[in-house]
Amino acid sequence: MISKFIFIYNIFYFFCIQSFNDVKIWYKEIKSNSNPDIKIFLVGNKSDLENKREVSKESVQNIIKDLDIDLYFETSAKNGENVEKLFVEASKILYNEYSKINNSNKKRIHHNHSKNNNLVLRKSLVEKQEKNNCKC
Repeated sequence: MISKFIFIYNIFYFFCIQSFNDVKIWYKEIKSNSNPDIKIFLVGNKSDLENKREVSKESVQNIIKDLDIDLYFETSAKNGENVEKLFVEASKILYNEYSKINNSNKKRIHHNHSKNNNLVLRKSLVEKQEKNNCKC
């Protein structure tokens, strides 16, 4: 089974209706082979080709609602539109999910601040390895 911490994102091209239609097939495959709590992210790529778009925004909204997609973004790899936002929002969702699971298991994430005030996340597993002098 796929872990809760793996996220799946399907990229479909706005100018290709067949790619969009495959989303439901991919979704069924993911759901049948994963943890029921998996987070699924859908990404529509090539938003810079709006004039060639075959997939309507209404169709996208319908599939997001029907499949209960956790996050959706339209992006362009060519011009970078929404790419960074996608990864920031996906990271927030996964971090929050991880925190909920960790808290429910009474594990903690330890926060240490480095000299340049960057937040360093240290998982309890890493700490256990360090205590046991594990070199892996």
